Formats: sequence, C-alpha cells, structure tokens
Amino acid sequence: MQFILKTYKLFLVILAFWFLINWNLRIETIIFGLIAALIVTIASKDVLYNDKGFIYKGIKLHRLLVYMFFLLVEIFKSTFIYISAVISGKYEPVLLKIKLDLDDAVQIGIIANSITLTPGTISVDVVGSTILVITLAKPGTNPKDLEKPIHENFERLLLTKAGKKRA
Repeated sequence: MQFILKTYKLFLVILAFWFLINWNLRIETIIFGLIAALIVTIASKDVLYNDKGFIYKGIKLHRLLVYMFFLLVEIFKSTFIYISAVISGKYEPVLLKIKLDLDDAVQIGIIANSITLTPGTISVDVVGSTILVITLAKPGTNPKDLEKPIHENFERLLLTKAGKKRA
C-alpha cells in the first residue's frame, strides 16, 4: 500500500503519456496502457524513487527545452559534417571513454542517448558516469579534442548543483 501511495503520481503521468501517444480509448489500449505504466513504474525503483521517496528531482523545463533545441541543431550540423567525412574517406572509427561530471543516472542517460542521436557517434556502454563512445575522427586526433564538445555542449546544459558530483 505504501508503494502505491508513493508512486501513484508517476503511474498517472506515464498512463497519461500513453494515452497521448495512442490517442484512442479502446479497451485493449486501456488495458495495455495500465500494464505498461505499472511495469515502468515498478522498473523505475532506485532510479526515480526509493523507499524514502523520490530521489530524482527532475530537470527544469526551460533547461530541457534549451537542451532539446541545442540537440536538434547538433544533429543537423553533424549530418553535414559526417556526410563529408564518409565521402572523403579520411576518417576512421575511434573508441573513447568520456568521464562526465554528473552523478544523476537520468542525466547521464540523456547525454548517452543524445550522443547516439547525433550522426557519427554511438554510445556503446555506460558505467557509472563514464560513457564509452565510438565516433569518426581524423587519424591521430587527440581524444581530449573529441571529448570537449560533449562536455561543453551536452553536459554543460544539464549540469546543475543537484546533478553535479560531490567532491
């Protein structure tokens, strides 16, 4: 019962999102939505909430909107950069580890997914606050030069006092 009281808002938000995506109220949609929302709510334990309550405080809406706009710009720019890279054949795949200054699992996940959405880069693995990334680069490129745009662009937009690692 205590579980239901602590998580009913999350369940309702997920269920409302489900109905917005499906845009119908057929019985099978309602049943599947209830089941899916319940599974996601249960799977969110220890990421969004624990026994003491919610541990994830969220990202401010204006910060998220700026991040989404920036991500779209980066996807657009990267498309042209990596089309020319593939055509020229002067680039090679490089595997690098990017250590983030975040400890919030959701923010790290957002950055990892943003990296994958950007053409020419793929997030291979996430361990703690380190993301393993494969990207295209000119031979001999310094890995620090490849990490810099991730820190300056993606991470900077999400970095807050709440999401920053404690020293």
